[in-house]
Amino acid sequence: MLGHGEPIRVRQGERVLFRLLNASASMGISLALAGHRFTVVALDGNPVPTPATADVLKLDVAERARRHRRDEQPRRLGLRIGRRWRPQHGDGRRRRVPRIAAASRNGLLRRKPIGTTPPSAGAGPLPRRMRPINLKFEKIPGGRGGYNRWTINGKSWPDTNPLFTVQRGRRYRLVMNNNSGDEHPVHMHRHSFEVTKVGDKPTSGVMKDTISMPRYTTAEIDFVADDPGATFFHCHHQDHMDEGFAGLITYA
Repeated sequence: MLGHGEPIRVRQGERVLFRLLNASASMGISLALAGHRFTVVALDGNPVPTPATADVLKLDVAERARRHRRDEQPRRLGLRIGRRWRPQHGDGRRRRVPRIAAASRNGLLRRKPIGTTPPSAGAGPLPRRMRPINLKFEKIPGGRGGYNRWTINGKSWPDTNPLFTVQRGRRYRLVMNNNSGDEHPVHMHRHSFEVTKVGDKPTSGVMKDTISMPRYTTAEIDFVADDPGATFFHCHHQDHMDEGFAGLITYA
């Protein structure tokens, strides 16, 4: 917590690699280092095709990121980790740098072109041997035990078992519609997927296993069925999963 433990210690001009994981079960977080910009080089353990700079990085539940930071001049440190001391001009004196925090609700995928957009990406013609699968996420207020119930195509767990069945080696496209007023970090076990469309923006080359879907948005992802076995597909927000937002993908 702020004020406890060692601060992050850096030197002016050096390049720093952060590996970040949002381990919260129910809350997205926004991270910033005031006065600096980040270069995002990987998401969910996969390198991005086009590293992008950002002032603020939003991580939804279970999302991971790797990012570089480079000091341009002595500035203030954010992240709410504490203060740092840095030698100045080689005279051995240390300067106290005030601590501050900065935050934003803007997600990286919705702001920065970290993928590429070839003509065949996203909404283009489906490649051979690809099957599109439509998934709609909705909430029924007070639908189970007097509380909310989440559905995928009108069904809640365990009625979503199986959600759909795949064949090994085939490529599938999930066309997802978050038809609700809540944000969902949608996660697929055992596989990485390619983000091919966010809203009406086609993209390619961004490989993830968790995609944040803000309220009333759509997205499309492609994955290859290359890891046989029961595959859990769910919202990583603990409350949403407990309320039925989950299903099993099975192999034929």
